[in-house]
Amino acid sequence: MTLYPTYSKRVSMSRITSSKTFGGLHPKMRDRIQRLMEASGGKVGLGQGLRDPKQQLQLFLSRHYVDPNGKYSYDGKKWSRHQGVAAAVPPGRSMHEIGLAADLVGDMGWVRDNAARFDLQTFEHVNNEPWHVQPTELPRGRSSYQRDPEWGMPPWDGAGGADASPSTPGGSASGGAAAGGALTPALRARPGDTGPAATVMIEALIARELLADADASRDGSYDQADRQIVEDFQRSGNLVVDGIVGPQTWGALLTEVLPGDTGPHVRVLQVTLIVRGMIRDTAGNRDGVYGSATQDVIRQFQTLAALRPDREVGPKTWTALIGEKKRIQVSSGPDVLGGSADDEVDEDEEFDLDDIDILAVMEGRAGE
Repeated sequence: MTLYPTYSKRVSMSRITSSKTFGGLHPKMRDRIQRLMEASGGKVGLGQGLRDPKQQLQLFLSRHYVDPNGKYSYDGKKWSRHQGVAAAVPPGRSMHEIGLAADLVGDMGWVRDNAARFDLQTFEHVNNEPWHVQPTELPRGRSSYQRDPEWGMPPWDGAGGADASPSTPGGSASGGAAAGGALTPALRARPGDTGPAATVMIEALIARELLADADASRDGSYDQADRQIVEDFQRSGNLVVDGIVGPQTWGALLTEVLPGDTGPHVRVLQVTLIVRGMIRDTAGNRDGVYGSATQDVIRQFQTLAALRPDREVGPKTWTALIGEKKRIQVSSGPDVLGGSADDEVDEDEEFDLDDIDILAVMEGRAGE
């Protein structure tokens, strides 16, 4: 069986064609995209087709910042684009939102040489986006198209598809925010909590050898004994002693994880990806080895979150993964606690992660 690339893994054609992001395309677009993928013999797959307005807003906010002198207008404000990233139009202006655009993944050289065979135009020479394709006979811009909607407007016959997108890591967003739902919250553990934040915190305490590396420790519950450990840790690092694991304490607990690293600090990263729904919860995904598969997930996440795709999990990537609005200043080694509370965190002008859904970032590709 031929498998086709997506943002996170290779999947079958039936997996792609049963997805919401494919099913929401105009029927002619679905036909053209499917024929193109099949003709590529597995070289090219689908990243994203249909994109809902919430996702489009998240992409716009992740790529732009309010600037009185900016050239982009949205919500009664002027905006400028962050340096080194592609522009993303505000909601209501993307052809993705009406199912007339698709972002492909895989062999972009093959796409460039063959897209025209399927009556598709790439945006390689428009926005430097070789992955983005639209019908050749339609206007490129949504406003121009809507003045004379030759193919009509959605909903299209057969649109909708299954709930899962092929770009959802692991094939499911289980445990995370679905498109159109609430934003994925930042991981912030408070005494008495259970769930994702407590799970990552416990793994980080184990990595710091403050908790026993045992199944009994990994109960997903932030109990009174854990609180005492956290407060002692905060006290030793000159942090605010409140038992809350927020940006300051994360900055002291977490460390940089580099390609090829092994050990308990890699497990902290793996568990974070698991609770965020980016990889499946399997023994192999908790093995403490930062291997090629996990590196590829991080690289894709970094790319889609407008970070340098270097696979190095440092302050910026940890900030995005944890979901904090402020930069988490992680240490470069396992034995460094960091400095004072004032040094642990600073404003990060590149992110407004309260407005970005961690999972939706993995489902979208900014630019158009």
